Formats: sequence, structure tokens, C-alpha cells
Amino acid sequence: MITPLPFDTQLFNYPVGRISINTDWNEENFATAAKEFQLIYLFSKSPVAFNNPSIQLVDIKMTFEKHIDNPAEIPEIKHFQKSLSKELQDLAFESGAYSRYKLDTCLNQEEFEKLYRIWIQKAWESNSVLQAPDLQGMVTYSVDAKAAKVGLIAVSKESQGKGWGKKLMKAAEATAFSLGAETIEVSTQETNIPACKLYESLGYKLAEKTFVYHWYSEK
Repeated sequence: MITPLPFDTQLFNYPVGRISINTDWNEENFATAAKEFQLIYLFSKSPVAFNNPSIQLVDIKMTFEKHIDNPAEIPEIKHFQKSLSKELQDLAFESGAYSRYKLDTCLNQEEFEKLYRIWIQKAWESNSVLQAPDLQGMVTYSVDAKAAKVGLIAVSKESQGKGWGKKLMKAAEATAFSLGAETIEVSTQETNIPACKLYESLGYKLAEKTFVYHWYSEK
């Protein structure tokens, strides 16, 4: 019923699990199974009214998709080739400004930063970070067969409003296409209106909307 999450458990140093809510959902059964955990992520395709006040809505995840067909390269955007720097990590933190890990008051800033520090390090180790000049912005990507995903994307506060977000996304599309991808996916939060508008302006279509809840043990 509840799937343990080893990565999150090790990261936060307490038992973490996840569950997808479907037609078999039973809140009483969940409460019994949840006793083995301290934090559980609950995912649903529609809003859910819970009796347990310990289950709180923390995010409405918006997943956008686009078919990519021979996109133009963006010469200004290049792979990040330097050592993993504080500036790059700060951009990773900026990319999570609307994240449930950032906004959930039951999680602390250190846990949020630890998670995003790991994410940007993994992207850096796999040479999957693209940057704007002088690190005004960055985007990470991954390609699996013919499907690509954008992971983190951020523009520094000083450089916002200059079109770098759009250029970074186009560069990610071109890079993914060169690696054989035919589609590309990016996720954000419904509350992140600028990001939603950016993706829609680039031709992305909403593919999935997911309601994300967090449950915490009262211990």
C-alpha cells in the first residue's frame, strides 16, 4: 500500500514513503499502515477531502509536454564545464522557490537545500547542466530513449525578465533532440504562474495535473 522511499529516508534521516490514491483508497487502512513512517507523500489525480488533519495539500504539480522537431540551437547557452560552485548551487535553490520541499513548513531549510544540492550535483556529474553567459541562469535535463525531461531551471534574480528562461528551455530542447529525444517534459507548480506561462508560450501542453499531499506522524 505504502511504498518506502530509501533515498528520501536516508536524506531526511527518518522513514519516508509514498502512496498513490485510487479507487481502493481507504483512510482508516492508510492510518494503520502509516504508523511505520514519519512522512508520507500522497499523490492524487483529483482533490481529496481527508478526515485526518495531519494530511495537508502541499502542491498541485503541473506536468507539461511538447513534441520537439529539429529545434534551433541557442549559441549563447552552453554546457556548464566548471567545477560545482556555490553560484550554481544557489541557482538550484532558486529553481525550488515554489517547491513543496521549500514551502512545507514541516520541513526545514536545511532539508530543502540538502535535497537540491544533491539534485544539482547529480546533474553536474552527468554533464547535464546548460548555462546562460556568466551563469545568469541554468537548466538541467535528462534523456531516456526518445523522451527528455527538464529537471531544474532558474534564472538569477538580477537577470530575470531578460528572456533567459525561454532561451534555456529552447537550448534544452535542442540538446535533447540532438541526443535522440522526440518529446520533452517539464514539471512545475500551479502556483508558479510565470513558469506555467513560459512553457505554454513555447508550445507546451498540460499533460498531467497531480495533487500532492504530505502526512506527518504526530510523534
